Amino acid sequence: MDDAYQKDILKNIEIVLTGTAWSMPAPIGEWLGRLLLLYGVPFNYLVPDEGMLPPESIRFFYLDPGWVKCLLEGASSIGKSSSLDEVFDQRLRNKFLDLAGEHATEVRQSLITKEKDPKDQDRTPKPLHWPLTGFLLRSSLAEGWQGLEIQAAGVDGEGNRLDPLQTLRIDRLSPDILLCLFNGKVTEIAITQPPEGLHFGAESQGNTVYKKIHLRTIIPAEQIGDQIGRTFDITIPMRQGSSRVVHVGALANQIEGSLRNVQALDGTFTSAEFAVQMVESPGRALFEAPKEKQG
Repeated sequence: MDDAYQKDILKNIEIVLTGTAWSMPAPIGEWLGRLLLLYGVPFNYLVPDEGMLPPESIRFFYLDPGWVKCLLEGASSIGKSSSLDEVFDQRLRNKFLDLAGEHATEVRQSLITKEKDPKDQDRTPKPLHWPLTGFLLRSSLAEGWQGLEIQAAGVDGEGNRLDPLQTLRIDRLSPDILLCLFNGKVTEIAITQPPEGLHFGAESQGNTVYKKIHLRTIIPAEQIGDQIGRTFDITIPMRQGSSRVVHVGALANQIEGSLRNVQALDGTFTSAEFAVQMVESPGRALFEAPKEKQG
């Protein structure tokens, strides 16, 4: 292809790409958007060595736009059959990242609302706040709690506070590995057990020792005065020969005695009162992203 012909082709391509009638076909745009969010990228490309993500660890990361641009260009180069395709790609490759970004912010929302009436869906694209950031969590927590709730706060590219930070992707890559991507720079993460996960619980002290530290009053607050908020030190009794089976009767007696000692129990102590003391709300863990090193 001679230079004059190539320039003529590029001129016509420019007219097509800047024309109001031209737009990226929706399926291709959605595919590029998912690729930008690392869907379909082999895990060993993200974590090349297991030592980078050991068990019971969390690793924060930036998504490099240069790397993503090369990923999109490479994926879009499949199927070239002529020099004309190459000329077209020379003009279009600088738009791959922008085109993918227009759809990337809609991927998660479309998965959430796909069962709803399309008329109820907000299809207005939101801008990407580069640099995109996220984290990988490798923990038995991810495997044991299938409905973990994750919320992030951070800043956009200009340093403006975003709370909450838009979630672009939350996916379980394996039973104990969770990948999360956010639209902006993450500064802090809150991971909460599923809200339906009310359970009987106690605080771990290590070495298979558990304690009940906080008890609830079962009489009107004005009758116990300064006893509100008092902490306790009740070691959970275990059945003989076991470190994991609670001796419920002994524990109930300890809790009842502690409540009566501070006059925080009015009436009998039944299974209902025992349940009130033992129920724990879902746990919540907070993480702060590492600060950038200066210099």
